[in-house]
Amino acid sequence: MDAEIVHDTVTLRIPADPLFTDLPRVCLTVLLRIHRIEPGDLGDLATSLKEAAADLIGAGGDLTIDYRTTETAVEIVLTGSGGTMTLEAPRT
Repeated sequence: MDAEIVHDTVTLRIPADPLFTDLPRVCLTVLLRIHRIEPGDLGDLATSLKEAAADLIGAGGDLTIDYRTTETAVEIVLTGSGGTMTLEAPRT
């Protein structure tokens, strides 16, 4: 992987099962580590992600989560049968 990449998208697909509600947060943690972003710099993004994932999983159907990092922000788009939610936090 080239260290100069400024836009990076990772997609996670999980089944509608409450056992998987922590997996989106774990994926975010790994992505932040790869990009050397301090989790504290993103405020409550991890908490918001866990709550949004639980809500959409509760609606049934699989959940697709796209994580995107840029030089200025981290954006997460969650899509499931319950709708689509976008979370974003600036990188400080």
